[in-house]
Amino acid sequence: MADNNDNIKSLELLIAKASPDSKILLPKGEFEGPLTISKPLKIIGENTTVWTDKAPAVVIKSTGVSLSAMRIEVTDDRLENAALCSIFPCEVNDVEISGAVSGFGSEDGFFSVPRTIELGDFQAEEENTFLMTVVVPERTEIKAENILFEPSVLSKGKNELLIKVSGIPHETCLYSEVIFRTKFIRRAYICGKALSNAEKADRKRICEDNENYNAVNIVNSAELSLPPENSTREALVLTRGMRVPLAKYSDMKFSAFFSCKDMPDNLDIDPYVFLLGENGKALSDKSLIFFGNERSENGEVVYFPKDGHVEFDLSKANAKIKKVVLVYSVYAGNNARNFSKVRDPRVSLWTDRERVSFVLNDVRDVTSAVALEFYIYKDEWKISAVGAGFKEGMARFCRELGIQVDE
Repeated sequence: MADNNDNIKSLELLIAKASPDSKILLPKGEFEGPLTISKPLKIIGENTTVWTDKAPAVVIKSTGVSLSAMRIEVTDDRLENAALCSIFPCEVNDVEISGAVSGFGSEDGFFSVPRTIELGDFQAEEENTFLMTVVVPERTEIKAENILFEPSVLSKGKNELLIKVSGIPHETCLYSEVIFRTKFIRRAYICGKALSNAEKADRKRICEDNENYNAVNIVNSAELSLPPENSTREALVLTRGMRVPLAKYSDMKFSAFFSCKDMPDNLDIDPYVFLLGENGKALSDKSLIFFGNERSENGEVVYFPKDGHVEFDLSKANAKIKKVVLVYSVYAGNNARNFSKVRDPRVSLWTDRERVSFVLNDVRDVTSAVALEFYIYKDEWKISAVGAGFKEGMARFCRELGIQVDE
């Protein structure tokens, strides 16, 4: 790995000198970590690797961080530590991980694909098939050249994976790269040797130790110390029916994130935000912000479809806006696909850290739920923890609020 101290120092200095909310283009090469990011930055790599042996290679201690086009690696094959740890929500794009991650919801945990998939000797020129068990934290796409994987898309959880190798000439060593893609990219290598006198593999089971492969000790993001300036106050935990002043717990500009402990792969939950006037009705059809209208006219509310979070800036609110309603809905929901399938649905409000959290424990057999309301009372913005579901569907709810939509 890289041992150029000047390069390592320059990478750390690059982060340290950057202004908050700026874009950083990382240089090519390999740099020894750990690297800590304590301010909002957009970091874009160029064949850039940040590595360490056992400790986390990259630690994120700020909101507003995005990582793109880079590799983050723990070199210890035992994967005893997370390669990437984040205390705050972080956007990632084309980030390759060698190791585990912490702070990324369902991606946390184990990814039971070894770095090297050993086929051993197999019969030359013939089709050979192999079976292995893999456990993945999320829906996972597989890509490889000249090797067939069935299925090519793995479901969250435990999967039986069939590998087909065909037409390899005698005494040819097979060594091929395999890409497993979730939110992150993970790379493995498959190897073996084709021999004319070798036994033909017919669904031969390989990597049997892999079935018990959950021996990664994830670094809990809570164990990572927050910057001192953020550690003086804990997040307010709301319960249903609570009403509190917004200014006491958050700035006027904040973000809302939805998370849960578990839900089915085929369930998508989207946010809808309604801007209402004094009569409790939407000011116009443009007063609904969702995946079909991502930004309000004055920028009070902006929806980010890439990770599903919503940004609010109530200081920009039109004077006619008296209430803002945050709703979450199961996309194309029906009686079978609803919030009963979602474990501990939670809404969190973030500024520089998590300020407010609310678990919707009372939402069950419904497809849509009002999570929070923000409203003006005596010239002051307040938060109301609603946590109420409705079965009739978003179309009817929209009409009740004065927005005409197609069924």
